Amino acid sequence: MLRENVVGDTPIIDTTAYVDPSAIIIGRVTVGPNCYIGPSVVIRADRFSADDEKARIDIGAACGIQDLSVLHVHAEQTLKIGDETILNHGAVIHGPAAIGNRCFIGSKTVLACVDIGDSCFVRCNSVIEEVIIPSEKFIELNTIINIENRTEMLETLRDITDAEKAYIARCVDENREYSMRYKYSLEQ
Repeated sequence: MLRENVVGDTPIIDTTAYVDPSAIIIGRVTVGPNCYIGPSVVIRADRFSADDEKARIDIGAACGIQDLSVLHVHAEQTLKIGDETILNHGAVIHGPAAIGNRCFIGSKTVLACVDIGDSCFVRCNSVIEEVIIPSEKFIELNTIINIENRTEMLETLRDITDAEKAYIARCVDENREYSMRYKYSLEQ
């Protein structure tokens, strides 16, 4: 379901993207080409004044936002997801935030006030707050990185492997397939 926010902003969805009928997208949200937005996803960009030029969520091309994920920004915040990025089931992303191109964010991971570089792989059940993650880093299962431990935790992150990059590429291809198959099979 696509809905206006308080100011009257309506989501803009590329014609090649698929949005499941149970997903809710509210406000100034842009969904790029060949994206897949799964069942029960909520994407909400709150903007309470026409003077607020910041409040928005932009999702790049060929992204997969899997079932039950939540993306939210308050007024005066932005959230940007780069191209070919996958948010696995139940991920929660709270702005302000930026996630680079070709990233994989694992199931039930929570990201708040983050800037994640390109080609990062974040495993399931991680919590990452108020930190900048450089490109091509791997974050282990159940990792917590926040303002209190970020200096030491950033030193422990390893580089992503070629196998992990290949896994992300495979996930992106699968999500492109989802968007095409769901979109066109349901239109008939």
